[in-house]
Amino acid sequence: MTSAYSSRTFVSSSGRVLPRPFLSHSRRAARCSTVSRAQDTSSTTHLRDLYVRDFALVDDQHVSFHPHLNIITGQSGSGKSVLLEAIAQLCGAPAREEGIRSGADCAELQGWFCVGADTHTEVGSILRKHDVPELVRLSSSQSTAELTVERRLVYIDDHRPGSDVEEPFAELNQEAHHQTQRRIRSVCRVNGTIVPVKCLRELGKVLVDFNGQGTAASIADEEAQKQLLDDWAGTRQLRMRFDELAEALLLHRSELALLEEISPDERHELSNLIDTVQAVEPVRGEDVALKSELRRLEGARMTVDACSSVMSTLSGDGGGNVVDTQGSVRSGISNASIQIKGLLSNAQRSAPGVSAEGGTYSSEADEDSSLQPNSEDSSDETDAALAGLRDALLMCREAEVLISEAERRVANYLTLLRADPYHQEECVGRLRQLDRLCRSIGVRNIDEACDAAEVAKARLDAAENFKERRETLSTLAAATETELIEAGLILAKSRRKAAVALRRDVTTALSSLAMEGCRFDVSLSWENISSGEVNPASPPPLSIYVDESAMDVGEEGSSRFRVRPGGLDRVTFLLAAGPNESLRSMSSVASGGETARLLLAMKLSPAIQRDAMRGEKSEEMKETPGFARSLQGALRGVAAEAGLSSLIQTHDSFVETDAIESSRISVFDELDSGVGARIGDKIGASLRMLADKGNQQVLCVTHLPQVAAYGDRHLRISKEIGHGTGETANDSGEGRIRITVDALLDEESRIEEISSMLGLGDVEGRRSAVRMLQTGAASASDL
Repeated sequence: MTSAYSSRTFVSSSGRVLPRPFLSHSRRAARCSTVSRAQDTSSTTHLRDLYVRDFALVDDQHVSFHPHLNIITGQSGSGKSVLLEAIAQLCGAPAREEGIRSGADCAELQGWFCVGADTHTEVGSILRKHDVPELVRLSSSQSTAELTVERRLVYIDDHRPGSDVEEPFAELNQEAHHQTQRRIRSVCRVNGTIVPVKCLRELGKVLVDFNGQGTAASIADEEAQKQLLDDWAGTRQLRMRFDELAEALLLHRSELALLEEISPDERHELSNLIDTVQAVEPVRGEDVALKSELRRLEGARMTVDACSSVMSTLSGDGGGNVVDTQGSVRSGISNASIQIKGLLSNAQRSAPGVSAEGGTYSSEADEDSSLQPNSEDSSDETDAALAGLRDALLMCREAEVLISEAERRVANYLTLLRADPYHQEECVGRLRQLDRLCRSIGVRNIDEACDAAEVAKARLDAAENFKERRETLSTLAAATETELIEAGLILAKSRRKAAVALRRDVTTALSSLAMEGCRFDVSLSWENISSGEVNPASPPPLSIYVDESAMDVGEEGSSRFRVRPGGLDRVTFLLAAGPNESLRSMSSVASGGETARLLLAMKLSPAIQRDAMRGEKSEEMKETPGFARSLQGALRGVAAEAGLSSLIQTHDSFVETDAIESSRISVFDELDSGVGARIGDKIGASLRMLADKGNQQVLCVTHLPQVAAYGDRHLRISKEIGHGTGETANDSGEGRIRITVDALLDEESRIEEISSMLGLGDVEGRRSAVRMLQTGAASASDL
């Protein structure tokens, strides 16, 4: 079996080995044969082709997309979101274990993007950052360049779940696999160059705008509203610059707060603290180590006492060479041996007719006959009893030998435990010295003592060049604050100008989405901070002082304002449900369906603005970037003189950004969720307008046939059970569920699918489907 880490090799007709995952010319040509001529000549950034292998429930699929509106339909649970998840993986989404098809070695995903001139600069910057060769235009007559993104998902180990397992245990192994989370490793390539997943995420932010099923609800958050306004106004780069400057200003002010001029008495106190610590020469964690060593020594002492007690019990030697003949085990057994020997001697002498030496007894022995065993007992019993006494004597002698051996072994162990008697005293003395040090400088342990010495040394070092360092930091902080104020003003002016147009265009878009009479507005304000509002118990928020120029954006001049992430502005979307209703926060008045339509209106507003500006250039939309160019040049000189060269960054991408351009691919996952079929036709027309007049690619998953009728390309997702055709190298496909993607390229197949979505029956459904397609085609011709 091929390892999950192995890679296939492709060889050209000339025998040259091609880099993986190069597709042969014939295979690629066959896969791309359905790509329309319009797609080949489109100058917009779009996803042209997608190849998916062994991902989730997809075994092997190739999908071609239209550069404008792509509609994705299918029954509930058919796997429509799997196709969008595959695109998300190419944009750096986190890999999950279920992403690899069960029984497969790895999952492979590959996408071919056509990068238009609108995103060429940003994409090129990311590629250079990750050492990827520059983009090359497809031809001199085309403005687009091809970007190939590949991602392989493999398990960390070399075995896939269920591999090399006999059939009776396969089900058990698979169950255990599902109970244990396995780690996934990604191998990513961009134009054939290996890159980290971070590169895919950066490219994804530039190329694709994902709007999942929860995106509409998320725009109720003020931070999300600010990001939407910045995306619409084209101020993303300026916002990033503002955050960089704010972070630098906070750093300079923090360093200034730590700088302070110290008095002679404090200098003397700090010097004494350093000398006191250096005199003891402590080592971090030394007190903890000494306490641990003393606990070990105390344990060893207790063990020595226990061993001495054992030896005293065995031999009677208590360590002072004093023999206790009454209490030791060895002396007791020795006495028992002597007594047994006496019994044997007495028994042999007293045996009837036998002397101690084995001869006959003399006549004097008869006088003690009453003390001897009954002469009538059998001689066999007497012999057996004497044999038992002899065995007892042998046992006692063996016991003496065993006790001596036990004593020797305990003595050997005791030798290992005995330590230098002065070592414990040294540890106790050193620990007392460290304890006196801690108490003298008012800390709890040696680590804190070392920290205190380091802080004291740092303060003394800073005091040596206090004035010079303070002047440098003050200059840096002042220059950074000046640039931050100017960036904040530019950002605020750009947002307010964009808000005026956004208010108008979103309201217009809402009318086309069956929300006539609704009013949309954007509230922008700065938070004024007075000295009385600052809580002394908490660190003060970052703020900047703005002079009368704050009045240019409708704020109070000569005041101090809070610095927020992404600017000085607090952005709030307001919505009025009717002509006579008051404007209120969108999160408190908008329903789920209204929120979804408001999101679509936000996406649609650039197309409405572009349509209004068709044939002429808007001087108003160009004023702010031009001002940013001139101001940035002036600020660059001021900052360079102040030593801010490390913070100077030229944001040409911001300067050249058209505030109403939306170059990213828009992906909508069930945007019509919570929206009735009555306005499905309006949503479909709006999506078509977003794709055509907005000049961008749109991928939309929908359940509404009215929306599906407006698509330039209709993709149908379905589930089916494999029949052992052996589509993949890893699995025969027998009895396995898989997802298929069918491009409905002819009118008949689209009529059949839309009729099925309507559920009205064959005749009426087909008639309605034909009318919907005619309406969609008429809408396209009007655009």
